[in-house]
Amino acid sequence: NANMTSMRCVGYRQAWQYLEGEISKVELLDKGIAATRQLAKRQLTWLRSMPENIEVDCLAPNLDKTVLPELSRFVLR
Repeated sequence: NANMTSMRCVGYRQAWQYLEGEISKVELLDKGIAATRQLAKRQLTWLRSMPENIEVDCLAPNLDKTVLPELSRFVLR
């Protein structure tokens, strides 16, 4: 059913439209990617609104030296 709560999940509405023949496979992929990108942008905006968050480069070579002290401070609060 297109009115179910689950249809609010990323990609579900687009998949439903595809299965109903309302959009093509190419449109399904394009709209699914766009919806995912929009969700990621909203999530990043939400995360940036929290000043206590610490941004970490997950590709940094010495990631453990950055994360472990911060994690210790968090756990030992």
